[in-house]
Amino acid sequence: MYVDESGDPGRYNGSNTPHFILSGLIVPEAEWAAGLARMLAFREGVKQATGLPKKVEFHSSELVRPHKLEAYKQIHKSARVRLLKDFVELMPTFFPNARILSVCLDKQQLIAETNYQETAWRLLLRGFDTFLQAQNKLGLVVSDDTNETALRLLYRSMRKEPQPITAILEDVVCRQSIHSYYVQAVDAIAFCLYQQEYPKGSTRKFDLHQLFKTLDAMLLKTAAPADPQGVIRA
Repeated sequence: MYVDESGDPGRYNGSNTPHFILSGLIVPEAEWAAGLARMLAFREGVKQATGLPKKVEFHSSELVRPHKLEAYKQIHKSARVRLLKDFVELMPTFFPNARILSVCLDKQQLIAETNYQETAWRLLLRGFDTFLQAQNKLGLVVSDDTNETALRLLYRSMRKEPQPITAILEDVVCRQSIHSYYVQAVDAIAFCLYQQEYPKGSTRKFDLHQLFKTLDAMLLKTAAPADPQGVIRA
């Protein structure tokens, strides 16, 4: 499972995000190479159409509003948004048997002292472990760079709980997203859920708040049966 976040994990103070989202892309190991090949082919097509090198990170928020990546500034905004839409809409064909597991925390519904990152990760790891056990499978977790020490302590404590997680192998592995197309893919997934949950006027005109719905066939709806999209909420 590849994981990335959207929103910040800090206490809500009125100027930061009122939410914290984690999304996980669960990819069967037998299909990993084929999924990577399809993403490489997509990026080659993007290179031919726009000149964007394959080594440039596909970063969703930068595609919409570039700040750090100069290469994006050479591409018209409407074309950048179209690239993001194409990337997301093609995911069911990139990863035909993958599943998406997401956690969405509304900070204003939780007590101020909540450790949002730990709470979200606890729910995500528990959801992934439940999925793996039901499939009689074992799995690994690869995350975009985050607080690796905190995740290691959380994972190891969850292995010792009365109902321990047993199907997740090893500590959470952290990777820089620039080096992983899979992490870049789940960045787009988390971004789309963010846009759905907290749409902004500046992106509504591009219908980005509707983009998460194109992933419906991939959503792990058994993770939260009460939610139409299976998003775990707290």
